[in-house]
Amino acid sequence: MAQMKKSKISISDQIRLLQYYFPDSQIQHNKNKGFTWLGKLKSSPLGDTYNIKIVFEKKVSPAVYVVDPAELKLAEDKTKLEHVYNHKKQKLCLFYPDGSQWNDSKMVASTIIPWTIEWLYHYEIWLITGKWLGGGKHPNSSDYLNKVKSNI
Repeated sequence: MAQMKKSKISISDQIRLLQYYFPDSQIQHNKNKGFTWLGKLKSSPLGDTYNIKIVFEKKVSPAVYVVDPAELKLAEDKTKLEHVYNHKKQKLCLFYPDGSQWNDSKMVASTIIPWTIEWLYHYEIWLITGKWLGGGKHPNSSDYLNKVKSNI
């Protein structure tokens, strides 16, 4: 069976959907290269609110950062955050960088945003238990780091 080619989603369509679902958020256009989305997300109705920044550029996987709080708390006896690409920048690890989970045929509003909320949810559980229950590949293996470095 022939595989159908995935169609890319335009930057303007990405922005329109983000503005529709998050009208209080801010979007900065980056000259036909992409955009930066700034908005508030909660892990759950009872969870904390976080200021999130998503940097979207053509042909590059979206980068997601927690910008407020400026320094996320750590679970007891932990020295760094779990499941992040960069602890200091609080750049979240939300998907495997091989393109199987994220590619430019997907909407940020229906993939990256829910994955960010899910990360926040597991982060808050990790704060209490000290165990990351969010699954995914842990960024300690050399194969994983080599694939990620090409997308950072």
